Amino acid sequence: MQQTADNGQCVYVVDDDISITRLIAINLTASGYQPKVFHDGYEALDNLEDDCPDLVLLDLVMPNCNGLEITRLIRLISSVPIIVLSVRNEITTKLTALDLGADDYVTKPFSLRELQARVSAMLRRVEMDRTAPVNGAPDPLEFGPLVINTAAHETTLDGEVVRLRRREFDLLAFLARNEGQAFSREQLLQHVWGYDYVGDTRTVDVHVRWLRQKIEKDPSDPRRILTVRGVAYRFAG
Repeated sequence: MQQTADNGQCVYVVDDDISITRLIAINLTASGYQPKVFHDGYEALDNLEDDCPDLVLLDLVMPNCNGLEITRLIRLISSVPIIVLSVRNEITTKLTALDLGADDYVTKPFSLRELQARVSAMLRRVEMDRTAPVNGAPDPLEFGPLVINTAAHETTLDGEVVRLRRREFDLLAFLARNEGQAFSREQLLQHVWGYDYVGDTRTVDVHVRWLRQKIEKDPSDPRRILTVRGVAYRFAG
């Protein structure tokens, strides 16, 4: 891993494979992070509330627990970013993990450089959200009954709060700020996910589908988030 963190952010490494956790921990330490290794998901879960880690790297397949269930349980108590690490490459498993609250999905085997890029990008975005000044923050983006408050990280529709995952909100806010401009899946991954994504671009389609279910009157006939020629998306307000 090449980039170096200087704030000692805590990263949980949850995987039953001792050789993998050791390698990841060594490289995280060399990059300035503070890894904590767990070989059981429930043990990590028990420590999570007291520790308040900055990020969780989570294996899906462990002998004593199901990583998907651990993801669901983490989301009940914390919004900590979760990057799934798994040998399971089927799209249904990826979508299930994302649907349960994972922020990213890395298929094993992976390169340490790729993992570093994803860890750094994820923590950088969290830090930017955490330290963004309230004063001088952009005014809420208003589109009739839809209001996107970037300072409060909150979306309302007809006066009711719309519960969005962090990545859903980031995607919606980015498209809304660039109303009328079309972005390809690759461009959205670069701007919203914050790194050169190597993998399945259908994660964008999944998040768009979730957003449409939450902010469109008729998700099957969207009027706000539009598909452009099947290869891009734009926000119509």
